[in-house]
Amino acid sequence: MADWASKHLNLDESWRAAYENGAVEHVELRWRQSRISINATREGQHITGKISLGLRVDDEAVVRSLYQQVLDKDAELRMALTESRVALSFTVADLDGNEWWVNAETGFLDRLREDT
Repeated sequence: MADWASKHLNLDESWRAAYENGAVEHVELRWRQSRISINATREGQHITGKISLGLRVDDEAVVRSLYQQVLDKDAELRMALTESRVALSFTVADLDGNEWWVNAETGFLDRLREDT
C-alpha cells in the first residue's frame, strides 16, 4: 500500500520497519506537514475488511493534479473527480482494494465540526 501511495499520490516514505524476513511491519508516509502511519497485522489481530483513507489537501489545484496523475497511471478509479458542497474529490483504490478519498474540503465539514 505504501509503495502504491508513493507512486500514485506523491506521498513520501519517511520511515519503514521490517521483520527479519523482509515483511513490512510499519511504514510512515508524509504529505507536506502530515503523516500517515500504516501498520501490518500482527499475530492475534483480526482485520475485517479493506480500509478507507482520506487525504485532505485543501488545494483544488493539487487535487486536480493528483487526479490526472491517477488517470495517467491507469489506477482503479472508484469515484471520478466530483465537486460537491463537501469537497472537490475523487476516490481511487490501491492494489489491495483500499480506497483513498483525495479531497480539498470546502469548509462545510469544518462548520459542522465547530457545531459539535
